[in-house]
Amino acid sequence: MKIDEDEKPFWFISPLFDKTEVFSINTNSIFSGYRMKPGVTFSEKELIESIQGNYYNLDEISNRLNDFTNLNRSVEEALNCLASNMDSVKGTAKTLGVSSRTLQRLIHKGTDRTPAYWILLARARRAARTLVESSSLADIAEMHGYTDQAHMSREFKRWFDLSPSLMRNTPNIIRQLFNKGYD
Repeated sequence: MKIDEDEKPFWFISPLFDKTEVFSINTNSIFSGYRMKPGVTFSEKELIESIQGNYYNLDEISNRLNDFTNLNRSVEEALNCLASNMDSVKGTAKTLGVSSRTLQRLIHKGTDRTPAYWILLARARRAARTLVESSSLADIAEMHGYTDQAHMSREFKRWFDLSPSLMRNTPNIIRQLFNKGYD
């Protein structure tokens, strides 16, 4: 939701971005957002029509979102398993009792992303959260399965558009990684 000075709220649904995006906003603009879990489906048109131009408190908008969304529990379970079994799609499929191909189709259909996408995102978020520790960047890279520190740096640039050392020195960004999200 975006509110510009002296205007009604403008509700919109942004896509799942594959990397960090930077937006310019007016000084007096107010934004509030609600992150959907991967695997949530909804009718964008009906949801937007039901809320456009209206003010809602947090409880009201949560209830409204619940009325218009549906979480595919199979996709949720598969993603949770992928995040905790970061070794491979094959290992996750075995844990879930399905073939690798079935898992790939389920995840892609439910999220429009591949299982590898979710594995890499979870690993990058976990590694970024450990930047608050005093470990060296090379140790953090090894701890999270990166080939070396340069590999981790490339992945951080891909996902967060920041180097690990810049992230380490920007505590407000690391704090955001402790907010609820996929991993």
